[in-house]
This record gives sequence, structure tokens and C-alpha cells, in this order.
Amino acid sequence: MNDVTVTVSGRAGNTPALHTGKDKEYAMVRVASTRRFVNEDGDWTDGPTLWFSVKTWRTAAVNLARSVRKGDPLVVTGRLEVEQWETAEGAQRSNLVIQATGVGVDATRGKVEYSRVVHHESLTPAPRDADGLPADPFGVGAPGVEDDEAGVGQRELVTA
Repeated sequence: MNDVTVTVSGRAGNTPALHTGKDKEYAMVRVASTRRFVNEDGDWTDGPTLWFSVKTWRTAAVNLARSVRKGDPLVVTGRLEVEQWETAEGAQRSNLVIQATGVGVDATRGKVEYSRVVHHESLTPAPRDADGLPADPFGVGAPGVEDDEAGVGQRELVTA
């Protein structure tokens, strides 16, 4: 394949928004990456800021929306793609989008606490809140999800 894979380090420019499209959930976040370098005078200087749109799908989208806030330092890896559209006035527009295969909070910038979500097969769909997000993203104590002896329908939060 001739995919272009990129890794970007930067800060979240917004709190990710979770959307539903074509029966799949996706989340979008803008990431700002500013190069720092030492100028001729020996002082640290900021270069231009590059902005990237980052998109995640399904469970990764829910995790992103629940975990990342505006200003958080991120490291993103994924496939670089071009999204094209036409405005209401007929103008052609395009945007570079990273279809993320990995998004993480940058531990070199601060303390990170990781909690793994373990999903077991569920018999009923998870309830949603007013924003369409899973009411309890970890399924802990979710109404309508009954515990049984085989563990079916259970979810657990595991701190690693």
C-alpha cells in the first residue's frame, strides 16, 4: 500500500466532539503542533503552528471524547488523508485529516493515569445520555446490563 503514515506531537485545540454517522461513532479533535528551535542569538523561539484534524472511530472515538480536553498534550499516529467538500457558495475546500490509529496523552509533558476498559459481550445496548454519548462509558453499574454467572453483559474498569 502507498498510505502516508504520520506521527504528530502537539496540543488539543478543542475538546473532542463525538458524532454518529452511518451507524458508526467518530470523534474529531484539532491538534496544534509548534516547532521550537534555538535562533541565531541562542534563544528558544517558536516556529509556525501547524494544525491537524484528527479523526477516530468506534470505541476509540468514545475513549477520545471521554479522555481528552482542550490543551492536553497529545501524540497522534495515523494515516494522512484529504477530505474535500464544496461550500454552499460553490467553492471547493479541502482539509488534511489524520485517520488516527493511536492517540495518547504525552507523558513527557505531565503525569498520566491510564485506565483500561475491558468489554465483555453485551446482551443489551448501552444507554445513552442527552448528548448521545454512552451514559456510562465503562459500563460500571449501567442500567439494563445485568450481571450473570458467565460474565456476559459485564464491563469492568481496570487500572493498569
